[in-house]
This record gives sequence, C-alpha cells and structure tokens, in this order.
Amino acid sequence: MSVFIALLDDDPADRKQSERLLSREREERLKNGDIIYYDSYGSEEALLPYFMKYDLFLIDVTKTTRDGMMVAADLKNRGAEGKIVLYYDKIDYREKYGDEEGIAFIPKPLWQRDFSRLVDMAIKIHETKPPRVELRGDKGTIYVSKDEIIYAVEQGYYMAVALTGDRSFHAMVDIAGFYESLASPEFMITSKNTFINMNHVISGGGTSFKMSDGAVIKFSILDKRAITKKYAEFAKGKK
Repeated sequence: MSVFIALLDDDPADRKQSERLLSREREERLKNGDIIYYDSYGSEEALLPYFMKYDLFLIDVTKTTRDGMMVAADLKNRGAEGKIVLYYDKIDYREKYGDEEGIAFIPKPLWQRDFSRLVDMAIKIHETKPPRVELRGDKGTIYVSKDEIIYAVEQGYYMAVALTGDRSFHAMVDIAGFYESLASPEFMITSKNTFINMNHVISGGGTSFKMSDGAVIKFSILDKRAITKKYAEFAKGKK
C-alpha cells in the first residue's frame, strides 16, 4: 500500500518537526510493506499544482491573510479528495470557525502516536479514492480519473489529451508509455498516434468514431475489421 501526504505549514520549525516524525513513521511502516510518500510545503501556492494526488493534508497557515481554514475550504472547492487535517497552536480553527464537514482538528504539538493515527487515516482514504492518472506537461502537472480521458493524439514530443468538461492537456509522454500506463480495457489504439476511451464513443460508422466531445476520430480501412470488432465486444460487455 502506498499513500501520499501533503504537509503545509508556514512555520519552518513546526514543519521540520513534522517532517522528522513523518520520516520516522515512514521507516516504521516500511517494515510491513506500506510506502509513505510525503511532500512538505511552506506556502499554499507551492501545493496547489499537485493537490489532487494526496490522500491526506496536514495544514497550518498563520503568517498570511489566508489562514489554514481558508486554504482547506479552497482545496475542497477545487475537488480535493484527500482528508484535510488542521493542526494548530496560534489559531484554534475549531473555535474560530466551528466544526466543518470533512475537516479534522488536532492541536499542536503532535507526537509520534499522532502521526501513526494520521497515516492510518491516509490509508483508509486511499483505499476508497478513485485512482488518478498523473499527466505531466511543460507548464505543470494534473491528476485526472481515467473516465475523464476522452482520447489522446501524439503530436511530436507530447500527447494532446482531450478531457471531459471541454478541457485539454499537453502531456509530455509518448503514446506507448501513456497507453501502457492506463492498462484498462476501455482504451483502444486506433492508429499509430491515437487511442480512444470507448466509454466516450457516441457513434461509429465507416472508418471513424464520434466522441462525446464532438470530435471525429478516424482510422485506416485496413484496421477497420479489428477495431470495429474490439469496439463491438466492448459495447456488448457493457450491456
């Protein structure tokens, strides 16, 4: 089991102490085969590009106009799926804001036993979260579910990935690596530079598929028999 934890604390001393305790917990869990990844941040801006990958957030922000609860609320509004824990000393978030659904509160200082409980919490969250695909581009990284991917087309050194919600992303990966990383039966290669998510096929005819975003994905007549057979078997299995 692998879990991902984000530590956001703008007090350097507290952040370093939490890093030390997390490192100890990571070494202890490794004995049982659990792999704990954690990233430490000193600002909200540094965390935001990567927030979707985390199973748990440990947050305390007190040195800016936005405090930890404001950051937590923003993460929830952005769709963060990890558990948010506000740990505090200068600001008692529960007293200031009251209880908030989906947010836990722990007063500082934290001890090793606290981090053991936090990792247990992260493991439970990880087991229930839908898996995410990491897409890295030259302007950042995003995390999406497989169902959000409609199709992808290799264009030189990147893959142009069409996503639900009228979105797209240029992923720095080749088609072979990307397709193999998905390893899911709903994806099908239609040409040497294109693959589609068959869940997003609206209709098919001749040598093309119409996708849910309105795009028409064409394929060679030489591959028509194999492609239409594979799609027909997939569509039959969904019924």
